[in-house]
Amino acid sequence: TETDASEWTTRHERNVMWTKEQLSRDGYRSVVIFGHAPPSSKQGEYFWPVIDQLKSTNIPVLYLHANTEGGEFQEYHPFGEAENFSAVQMEKKGLEAPMRVTVWGGKKRQNDMFDFTRKRHDGASGFDAES
Repeated sequence: TETDASEWTTRHERNVMWTKEQLSRDGYRSVVIFGHAPPSSKQGEYFWPVIDQLKSTNIPVLYLHANTEGGEFQEYHPFGEAENFSAVQMEKKGLEAPMRVTVWGGKKRQNDMFDFTRKRHDGASGFDAES
């Protein structure tokens, strides 16, 4: 059955509270959020309050999500006003091969905290070079 609008609102409210609680803790240097869909108005009840808090912390944030349209792997910035927030869209409606995400620590890589090493699609073992 399809989830109704009030259920989505309740879920988003709970997710916002949990996320904000986690962000209020000290000691983190970056944030990785996993999701099914690209950021859109459907998830606005979650993203808008969280983005405001993330912008004020100025730490690197990665939103890693599935691909609902069947396009290619893509790195992008979905919220122009939040320069520290980047997103990665996986490839081909869930057909993305395994991928390693490295989250770097320290101040040397503050603007480049995330590396992606994608599994090869040609059947060979191993991973492609980092992107």
